[in-house]
Amino acid sequence: MIKEKAYAKINLALEVMDEKDGYHMVNNLMMPIDIYDELEFEKDNNISILNDPFPNDNIITKAAKLFFEYTKINGGVFIKLKKNIPNQAGLAGGSTDGAATLRGLNKLYDAKLSNDELKELGAKLGSDVPFFIEEKSALCTGRGEKINIIKSNIDSFKILLIKPEAGLSTKEVYKNYEYKGINKEKELSNLLKALENNDFDLLKNNIFNDLGEVALSLNKDMENIFVKLSLIGLKVYVSGSGPTMYILDYNDEDLDIIKNMFDASVFIMECRSK
Repeated sequence: MIKEKAYAKINLALEVMDEKDGYHMVNNLMMPIDIYDELEFEKDNNISILNDPFPNDNIITKAAKLFFEYTKINGGVFIKLKKNIPNQAGLAGGSTDGAATLRGLNKLYDAKLSNDELKELGAKLGSDVPFFIEEKSALCTGRGEKINIIKSNIDSFKILLIKPEAGLSTKEVYKNYEYKGINKEKELSNLLKALENNDFDLLKNNIFNDLGEVALSLNKDMENIFVKLSLIGLKVYVSGSGPTMYILDYNDEDLDIIKNMFDASVFIMECRSK
């Protein structure tokens, strides 16, 4: 049996540019965080998943089929899945599960595929999947599938995740996004410098997300949370296409206030950068 942890991510920068061949070109600076799904793999004759939340459309099943098709291995797998990353959250819970499946099967069947091969397979499943093969901070370019692992010396820092109950369609967010031609080279450069030089203040001051405004406009619960937190002086960032937001600069008193502001339908979780 093989066990894999599938870590979530936050976006420190998401620059979204013009479309090419039906995909928006991006500069996407992602960092893994220490929330993870848990997967166990055992050899079997068929492909099956215990606790499958999406039995009719699961990236885990697609990843397994792709692995066996690519390697020409005549086999199957029984997968136990424990979901800890919330669904439709902008934390790439599906993409990281897909990558973990490729890693897990590679070990289970001793297929000896390189990370580059696994990334190529991952790109066929989704733009974010290659990032999660190595789960290191990276600047992802093209449509997000080109992974440029970056030098990061920054100390682990705490992150507060906040998400309304209602999800958001990534497709819908991109559909409503309009590129305004504003170059974010300076912010990106500052973020890379901050990570290399362990400069947390520089990091906080340069985080951006081109999809943030669109996501807020499409999810009123998310917008309501964003406004309430901003009004008490907290800097709130949007991760990916939403609806999860995160806060970096907070203390225990802030956390108590935040928890008392919202009812149980709002997902609130502390984690750390990985």
